[in-house]
Amino acid sequence: MTRDFRWMPHAGRRHAIRRQLTPRDAGETLCGVPLIIPADQPYAHWCWPTCPACDSAWRAHEGIGPPRRPARRPGETAACAQ
Repeated sequence: MTRDFRWMPHAGRRHAIRRQLTPRDAGETLCGVPLIIPADQPYAHWCWPTCPACDSAWRAHEGIGPPRRPARRPGETAACAQ
C-alpha cells in the first residue's frame, strides 16, 4: 500500500508532506507550513516531536484512529533522545 503522505523534519517538528515532493521542490506541510524540500536531513532531526496538526490530518486522511501512547516510567526518555 502506498500512502499519499510521508514524514519530514521541518521547523522543529516532524511534518507530513505529499509523497511526490522531491528535493528542491516548493510545497507545504499537511498543516499548511510552506517549505522547500532539502536534499537531506541530519538523523537527529528525525527525533523531533511530531506536529500534532499534521498527525491529526494524516490520521483522518488515512482513516486511522488517535494514537495509543504508552506511559513512560519516571526518568525514561525516548530511544533517539539518548
